[in-house]
Amino acid sequence: MIDLHIHTTYSDGTKSVTEILKQAEDLKLDYISITDHDKCLAYEELKNIDVSKYYSGKIIRGIEIKCFYKGSTIEVLGYNYNYEKMKKWVDDFYEDKDRKIIETKYFNKLYDVCEKLNLTMSKREDIKWNPENDWGGKTVYDEIKKHPENQSKLPEDLWNNGVQTFSKKYYCNKETVWYLDKSEDYPSVEEAVEAIKNAGGLVFLPHIYIYKWMKDIEKELDELMQNYRIDGIECYHSDFTEENIKHLNEYCDKNKYFKSGGSDYHGENKPTISLAIGKGNLKIPTEIVKKWYTE
Repeated sequence: MIDLHIHTTYSDGTKSVTEILKQAEDLKLDYISITDHDKCLAYEELKNIDVSKYYSGKIIRGIEIKCFYKGSTIEVLGYNYNYEKMKKWVDDFYEDKDRKIIETKYFNKLYDVCEKLNLTMSKREDIKWNPENDWGGKTVYDEIKKHPENQSKLPEDLWNNGVQTFSKKYYCNKETVWYLDKSEDYPSVEEAVEAIKNAGGLVFLPHIYIYKWMKDIEKELDELMQNYRIDGIECYHSDFTEENIKHLNEYCDKNKYFKSGGSDYHGENKPTISLAIGKGNLKIPTEIVKKWYTE
């Protein structure tokens, strides 16, 4: 078994690097990859600890980069890159991006939407959060959920399915009132792909089916894979149906793309998803990684 899509406390996961390693060892995973959002700091930590004390499998360096694409955002996964080169690009790109300013902007925009929808909220200035470390979107979502009377005013999936649904389906979707324009805050797909390639890595397209604004998945796959030099597709994911998995495997076989898979584990921030097995029925074959990973 493998899990090549894992988040730690270095981004929006709730488990530390060593906690992930221990879980992976308990599950006897052959390969794992920590793919924190827009960061590769987990690998700095891994350089400075004795990994063998926690985990006996193989670790593939990974990162998940959020990109601006067609007025919305998608992610790309980078694997098996040179750490120093990848970290330099991350540091350089985000150097002039003041996280505090960006997250405060997102917080205020989403709070404004809450007011327009007449949701019950604490006063803006009374909400305790730190924009240098906290996500503006998650802060607003947590505040919405504090008030049960808001449930009747919101779509069922927004209320029930957690902050990731709020992000992917609502404020990253230009067709909703929640939409946040992030074109100035994130790299383009081309920039992210180039950064990973320049660091010697491979680029994979993750969780394609979660982007609800994509009306024709096949067309979007063709455009992304052919136009942006993407090497492979995440064919296994916690939110995929058996039909989704079958379709993506067939697509990769037909077009000779590499395959990957991961739970998209976030710890308590995605409480229904467990490491490696997702929602209980995820089975990612080890063989797929052997087609493209070399130490």
